[in-house]
Amino acid sequence: MMMMMEAEVVIVVVLVASKGPGSGFSAKNSFVEPEGPSSCDDFTRHLLDLYANINGEVAQGCARPFEVVHVLLCKRVQDALDLDEIFRSHMAELPWLAVPSDDYERKMKLTRRYRVKAGVPMLILLEGAGGMVLTREGVERTLADPNGLNFPWKPPHPQLTLEDGPLLSCRRSDSNKSKLYKELRYCYKGIYFSAYWCPPCRSFTPQLIETYQRIRERGQNFEIIFVSIDRSDESYKNYANMMPWFTIPFVEKERRQKLIKAFDIQAIPTVVIVDPDDNIITFDGRIEVLEDPEGFNFPWGSRLVNILTEKYATSLHDAPAIILFVEGEDSDIQFGESVLLPAVEIYRRDRPAYDPNYDDPDDTLQFYIALDSQTTEILREFVGLDDAVPLLTVIDIPRGIYAVMEDGVEITVDSVQQFVDDYKNDKLPTKKIAAVHKTVKSD
Repeated sequence: MMMMMEAEVVIVVVLVASKGPGSGFSAKNSFVEPEGPSSCDDFTRHLLDLYANINGEVAQGCARPFEVVHVLLCKRVQDALDLDEIFRSHMAELPWLAVPSDDYERKMKLTRRYRVKAGVPMLILLEGAGGMVLTREGVERTLADPNGLNFPWKPPHPQLTLEDGPLLSCRRSDSNKSKLYKELRYCYKGIYFSAYWCPPCRSFTPQLIETYQRIRERGQNFEIIFVSIDRSDESYKNYANMMPWFTIPFVEKERRQKLIKAFDIQAIPTVVIVDPDDNIITFDGRIEVLEDPEGFNFPWGSRLVNILTEKYATSLHDAPAIILFVEGEDSDIQFGESVLLPAVEIYRRDRPAYDPNYDDPDDTLQFYIALDSQTTEILREFVGLDDAVPLLTVIDIPRGIYAVMEDGVEITVDSVQQFVDDYKNDKLPTKKIAAVHKTVKSD
């Protein structure tokens, strides 16, 4: 785990270098577009003012109320040749700390740990003592509150916002019906962010309704709360009228905006599934509905070993994974689970559930069974693996390396455990992932 500073709040600034016209830096807007400076240089001036306002006059040798760690990344690989010059020029007059421009390994760890997206400047606020993320919307918060009156802008727990007012029935015929959120405390809940103007939303809503009804027909306590991102009351009413669940009233715009921020919604449609105690089970409710329309695996909690599908493929870019490639028969899946589960249980015995806001992906392992599928074929080609099965591998895309169990070794509970232990202790001979390193060279 990373050691945190003594400051009450640490700000991690991730700016992206790009040699563009008129400026050495570029910025892109997020899902909720903020109004403000169009470049990282412009924003840095705002951050300097905030830094001075919050810290004030601090005696020499005393910890500041908050610190800044500046991480300068390349937007394009070819810019790396000039990164040192850009770094020195940009940091020359800034009063805070920075990760050295040539410390590529540490910058890679930070981008993985805080899920930094390529080409998107970020300002992430952390608690100084434990490193918990306070907010990922530091840019928007700084521009909206330049004097830091509400600093550090920790968003309220979603439960508080959900409880802050009634929930109305979506359908006009039941418009007089309402509930309080606390009346749903024994239910699993789906928080559905959607809008009528969004074609994928309109396409997905009927599918969600069918899955919702099938789950409830089996006697499971499940309710959905619609959070509208519509642009007019008329569109909202027409859209909500087709839904058989509850909604946050459209007139309560501030309440809806708080939920968007509290759940860090970046795209729609999104379905967040929470348990009766309001713990988040998954942000991928939409994908779960599409892959499990009958809801047989509801409430779609994480499993120790998952079948590698397109849903999980993107997570391979976040943390290393132990992947067992098999043909795809039921007996192959049973075999895979029988040899992987003991290793997973030992690995997680003393570990809490993975928290992307706190845990370092370098300390995290994912476990998958890869069947014969298009997703598996693409992964094999990307890494540079042949078609052999069964094949036990560890694939670490962020570091650009992989390892394969030695030829001739039988895949058993004991050999899998030894393979995992050797990887954790850096004893496995690794190879470079061809596609990753080829891309770096060609760029």
